Amino acid sequence: MTDNNDKIGRIVSVSGSQAICLLDNPKRDPEGEAVAAADVQTGTMVRIPTPRSTIYGMVKGVSVPMATAEPNDEELKIVELELVGERLADGTLPDSGFQRGVSFFPAIGTSVCLTTRDDLCQIYACPAVPTARVGYVHQDSRLPAYVKIDDLLGKHFAVLGTTGSGKSCAVTVVLKAILRENQQSRILLLDPHNEYAQAFGEQAQVLDPATTLELPYWLFNFDEICEVVVGTETDSRAAQVTILGDAIVAARSKFAGPKAKYPVTVDTPAPYWVSEVINVLQEAQGRLTRPESLPAYTRLISRLKVLSNDSRFSFMFSRASAGDKMAEILTGLFRIPVAGKPVTIVDLSGVPSEILNVVVSVLCRLTFDFAMWSESRVPILIVCEEAHRYAPQSAALGFAPTKRALAQIAKEGRKYGVSLCVVSQRPSDLAASMLSECNTVFALRMSNQSDQEFVRAAMSESGLGLLEFLPSLRTGEAIVVGEGVPVPLRMSFDQLPALEMPRGKTASFSESWQTEIDDTDWVAAVIDRWRRRQKGGPLHAVPRASSSG
Repeated sequence: MTDNNDKIGRIVSVSGSQAICLLDNPKRDPEGEAVAAADVQTGTMVRIPTPRSTIYGMVKGVSVPMATAEPNDEELKIVELELVGERLADGTLPDSGFQRGVSFFPAIGTSVCLTTRDDLCQIYACPAVPTARVGYVHQDSRLPAYVKIDDLLGKHFAVLGTTGSGKSCAVTVVLKAILRENQQSRILLLDPHNEYAQAFGEQAQVLDPATTLELPYWLFNFDEICEVVVGTETDSRAAQVTILGDAIVAARSKFAGPKAKYPVTVDTPAPYWVSEVINVLQEAQGRLTRPESLPAYTRLISRLKVLSNDSRFSFMFSRASAGDKMAEILTGLFRIPVAGKPVTIVDLSGVPSEILNVVVSVLCRLTFDFAMWSESRVPILIVCEEAHRYAPQSAALGFAPTKRALAQIAKEGRKYGVSLCVVSQRPSDLAASMLSECNTVFALRMSNQSDQEFVRAAMSESGLGLLEFLPSLRTGEAIVVGEGVPVPLRMSFDQLPALEMPRGKTASFSESWQTEIDDTDWVAAVIDRWRRRQKGGPLHAVPRASSSG
């Protein structure tokens, strides 16, 4: 039964999941002034009652095909609708609640009505599946916005938005919502700017390359260790790669011994001593009869010695001297047991820039391999901040093994319990295959046209009308489309307490420039941190107010 007070128009065209509504002419008061029938705008939900169901549609656009010359003349007002779901009449099917998709389409002339709060509660409420609240619905701030945890994680998700749009806070809100409902979660967060340690506090184990991260060189596969040791030098790279491969196999074989329980190859994730690699190289160099090969051996030996003694690479070399610690490393990395710290934050800000992509490759590959060989027993979510740096669109940029590792997780991870969260402020620079595998997208404010078009191409048809809002979204607002939410929606994320916000806030120049710093001991403390590459701890500066005049 349709309440005429709710009716705003009628259906005049239906094509697949698209429909056109002709708005009724506005009612007029006794003095002849127009009275607005409804506040119909892009993103608004409307309902379409039919004999067998109630269909819900989202407004994609509002237009006036032909404007009249006189303001009092009646105009045709057209509303484009995307049919997003339905509520079947009682008795039609066992489940009479809201469901996505439309099985009974409206006929021409069917009334289009305003939605009530009960309607919106039906639409935005998640079914009887594990859910987590992440914010509230834009159309009605009293309605919570939920995500379906298994659909969100099982099919990957992306958080996209320009710098300053609230992207890091959005990631934190989503992860904290998941943690509230699943205390035994396992989340590996790759943090390139040391933003998230403050946000998760006691829930996180922070691995800092300067102190706590342990990622031995022998866990690197051959492509990865070649990138570290040989680099991209072209003159003798092919010769160095061949020589290094033979030396690593020899060193692995010696460590494993004659009764090795596993086949020894250049990629076997088993220990070997870097000193043994150097010995093998030196012995081979001493047997050389062709002097033209000497530079390749000399450079490899020199490079391995330099890396072994470089404090920046201590997480690879200095802490890898205690033999086979693979089980200890993996249990720490993947929180087995969780022990109250379900989040592992790998602080990548201290990793040398020339091997940053290599470290990401190792972490992603280890995550996938561990999940595969453990037969999906330990589901893991890996959060890849600034993903465009590791999996760029351009084939000429980035490190190929990193791209392969991330692509493997994106395409096959759900089979083995590895979920991927892609976070980026430049989605147009991100490999298209990465975003296409993310079945849920949180799109925050974006002003760049190429970024908007890239996201548009990756989104389903049902959410395209909402993308018109992207340039004008407020900080902390998002358009969410995909399997992880009941229907495409515009939402605002819940506010985080000040102490739980990521350290991504833009520096306040005007505030900082109101004080003077004249304590040279403070500068010395900065230099000491710089040289030791260790963050944390107070910097004892003594600011004083600038003198006036």
